[in-house]
Amino acid sequence: MSVYESNLSKVLKYTNIAIFAHIPIFMVMAWFFDTQYSIAILGPILLGAGQLGVQYLLKNTKVAAILMGFTYIALSGVMIHLGKGMIEWHFHIFVAIGILSVLATPLTIVAAALTAAVHHVAFYFLLPSSIFNYEASLGIVAIHAAFVVVEAIACTFLAYRFNKVLELQEQINNEIRPLVSSIDSASKVSSQSCHQLLGNSQNNSSAITQISATATQISQMVESTKNQIERVISIMNESKTSMGESSQAIGEGERFINSLTSLVENMKDLQETSSTQLNSVVESVNTISEKTTLINDIVFQTKLLSFNASVEAARAGEHGKGFSVVAEEIGKLASTSGAAAVEINDIVNTSKEQLNNSVESVAQKLTSFQQEITDSFEFWQDINKKLTSSFYEVEKNSTEQEVSLKEISSAADQQDIGIKELSEALHNINESSSESLVQIKTVADITDKLEDESKKLNHIQSKIMKVA
Repeated sequence: MSVYESNLSKVLKYTNIAIFAHIPIFMVMAWFFDTQYSIAILGPILLGAGQLGVQYLLKNTKVAAILMGFTYIALSGVMIHLGKGMIEWHFHIFVAIGILSVLATPLTIVAAALTAAVHHVAFYFLLPSSIFNYEASLGIVAIHAAFVVVEAIACTFLAYRFNKVLELQEQINNEIRPLVSSIDSASKVSSQSCHQLLGNSQNNSSAITQISATATQISQMVESTKNQIERVISIMNESKTSMGESSQAIGEGERFINSLTSLVENMKDLQETSSTQLNSVVESVNTISEKTTLINDIVFQTKLLSFNASVEAARAGEHGKGFSVVAEEIGKLASTSGAAAVEINDIVNTSKEQLNNSVESVAQKLTSFQQEITDSFEFWQDINKKLTSSFYEVEKNSTEQEVSLKEISSAADQQDIGIKELSEALHNINESSSESLVQIKTVADITDKLEDESKKLNHIQSKIMKVA
């Protein structure tokens, strides 16, 4: 619905109410002037019913507005009739035409003026007492008509101008409404955005401060890590030195093992030499034993010769006594030699047995000692191999770890540089954020003012709508 139609609907509503409001006034007039009550009651009812019928049946407010010009002047005619034509009741016509100009429909004023003219002329000729309470001439009617025409012209112009004002009001309303809505929406969005940006900027400023503090802590941690890495590298270098010394000790152990190997070889040679020498002694003892046997044979032969000599000496008698003594002594010497040979043989056998036992014992002990040395050598060789392999792996890993630690130290240096650059960048961002915060606050203030102006404009637009 346009502003003009809205204005018509409102004015028609109140003018219709005003029609029926005339009933009590007309009844009072009928009582006072002793005129017809039927006209006082039926006149407003019929006019009001006809007006409402046209308005709601045709549903055309513009036609109803034009008809309202006729209806109001007809009410004026009823009032003049009930007042017995008194000149004072003619003012109702001028008031009615003035009120009808509010409808902003020039044709309504024209309809009212024509109705007034027809009413005055017709009743002047048909029922003059109903229009004037004195003997009025046609000139008086013309004067009344002239005043009505003048007012009608003025009210027609006012109605026309009011109509244009309503059109302008509608145009302004149609143009201002989206503008007000856009400004209001934009100001609200801008206000929300500014407040969000303000909050985000404050949060970012706080976050940047925290990040900067964290970056400082990280820088300190990186510096501490670098120091620890340097200490670890120093300890690893000391460990490498210790491993070098351990390697030297292992080398000396290898040389000792080699000397043990030489000792084992020498012991083998000694065993062989001792065995050879002892075997030679055994052979010498065997030779002595053989010689002792030979001596025993000689003793036996000597005894036998001594016995034969004794026999021969006995045969010789006196001549053989000296030879008998010699034979006897030879027999004794042979017996003594035999006894000595037996003892020597016993000693030789005993020595031979002891030598054999000694040779066997020495050989067993040398073999056992040699086996123990060989087992110890093999065990030490196994340990030496494991230690050498372990030291090699440890040294290799230590070297790799040293390289890795140096790379970590280099990366820590780069990280420290990056953190310092980050801290500087965060400081710059913080300064920029502070400047942005000031600008955002300024924009927020402007947005708040814009929102206030939007509310004022919206209020003005509401007032314009209320005027309509």
